[in-house]
Amino acid sequence: MGSQDTLSAFISPFADEHYTDFYDAHVARFWKPGHGSDIQLIWESLQDLLRLQDRASPLNVVDMGTGTGRVIRGLLANAKAEGIEKLDTKFFGIDPGTSMLRRGRDLLEANEQLHGIADVTWVLSDALGFTADEPAVCGATDLLFFAGGGFNHLLSPGEIVGFLREVARSLRTNSPSATAVMVIQGESIPSMMATFPNDDGEASTVVSKKMPEITYEKSADTKTWAGPLHVDAFTLKVKSTEDGRVLKEFKFRYDLRQFDEEAWPGLVEKAGLKITRERDYALGRAYYLQRM
Repeated sequence: MGSQDTLSAFISPFADEHYTDFYDAHVARFWKPGHGSDIQLIWESLQDLLRLQDRASPLNVVDMGTGTGRVIRGLLANAKAEGIEKLDTKFFGIDPGTSMLRRGRDLLEANEQLHGIADVTWVLSDALGFTADEPAVCGATDLLFFAGGGFNHLLSPGEIVGFLREVARSLRTNSPSATAVMVIQGESIPSMMATFPNDDGEASTVVSKKMPEITYEKSADTKTWAGPLHVDAFTLKVKSTEDGRVLKEFKFRYDLRQFDEEAWPGLVEKAGLKITRERDYALGRAYYLQRM
C-alpha cells in the first residue's frame, strides 16, 4: 500500500475488504455483548428452545445478515461462560457479502475457546433467496434472527414481504415453537427515534484489529431522505498508524428504510406469519414471529 488511492465513485461497503476490517472495530463500540444486548435477547430465545423435551435432532439456528458473525460468536461465548461445552445446535450464518463471511469464518477459527461448542456453516445468500441457496434450513429452522439493523436494508414493502415469506418457508414444519426474531434498531422506529440517536453515523477513528499498522478514519454520515428511504454516505480513509499518511480513501453509501410500525402487522400476516410477542430492549425493539 504505497501511494494514496482515492475511489471517487460511491460503492457498496459490504463488498470491500477494507470496510469489512473497519466494520469489526467500529461496530464493537456500539454493539456490545452482555445484559440488554441483542445477543442476550437471542440467547434467551435459544435457551427456551433448548429446554424443550420433544426434540429429536439439534436445533437449526439461522443468523440472517450475519456480517462477520458477531452474534454467533456472542452466543458461543455465552455458552462458554455458563460452562456449556456443547450446544445441541447448528448455526447457519447467512450474508450476501463474501468478504464478511470470510472474516466471520477467520475470526471464529482464531478463537480457540469457542471451538467445538456448536457447528457453524457460512452461507453466501440474501434475505430473498436463502432457503433455495441452503436447502438444509428450508422447513427445518427452529430459530431465525435478524439483528444489528440488517432489517432496514429491505427497501420496499415487497422486499419485506418477500423476506418474511422466506422466513415462513424456513421455519420447521409442524413445529409450534419454531420462532423468528426481528431485532429493529430504535433509531429507525418513528415512536422511538427521539430516544435513540444515530450514534454509529458519527465520525470515528479506529485502529485495525487485523493490521494494527493501519488506522481507519471515518467521516460523519451524510443522510439524504426520500420519503421513508434514506441514503447514508461516508468517506473512509485508510491511514498509516505510524505517521498518519493517507494510503487509500473510499466513498461508501448504503440505502436504508425507516421501519413502518403501522404497516408491519399487515406485512407479517400477508407472509403467513403472526406476531406472538413484542419486546423493547436497550437498543430498540424485538418482534417474535411464528407461522400462522
